[in-house]
Amino acid sequence: MTQNGGAAAPQSGVDAYPVPTNTDTDAHFTVKGDGAGTAFCVHIERIRSKEDDYTPPGVAGALGPVTYRGYRLDVEGEGGEC
Repeated sequence: MTQNGGAAAPQSGVDAYPVPTNTDTDAHFTVKGDGAGTAFCVHIERIRSKEDDYTPPGVAGALGPVTYRGYRLDVEGEGGEC
């Protein structure tokens, strides 16, 4: 269930439809709720962030052999479909 904006907002049935040109780092979604008269375009950008990388500890407290890449998300919304 998703709700935002009080009693006038859809209580459920909120769907996000991806745009065919989406990539791993840049995506647009048209968001619609059941019974809502307006659609919204949500733009999500995934930004590589080396400072957020994580290397778990290995044996005897040394750094492990694997580093997980860190990312940050930038999200913008605007009225209307994408």
